[in-house]
Amino acid sequence: MDRKELYEKAEKAINQAFELTKQSVKVISEKAGEAAHITKLMIEKAALEHRVSKQFTRLGSKLYEDLSHGRTVAAEDTEVKTLIQETQQLAHDLSRVEEQLLRERGKK
Repeated sequence: MDRKELYEKAEKAINQAFELTKQSVKVISEKAGEAAHITKLMIEKAALEHRVSKQFTRLGSKLYEDLSHGRTVAAEDTEVKTLIQETQQLAHDLSRVEEQLLRERGKK
């Protein structure tokens, strides 16, 4: 299996997991009668988790490509730095949403 096939399979699995998460959140929210705001936060959380996973896949793919071709991986590499910064921002956003969700659930 080449790198492209591996990346496509990983991305397909991530996308399927994301869709199942969205469906599950919707069903759980309807059955539990949660407020629309909490449902929105849960969907936002799932979307951010999905984006973080995709960023890790991209970063891993970049590192794999470089290392498998004998290239040195440097923290100063522009693409690597960008992927890391974007991932850190997404992780920060995810933490913020998780905190909001905890606060909202605590109100009930």
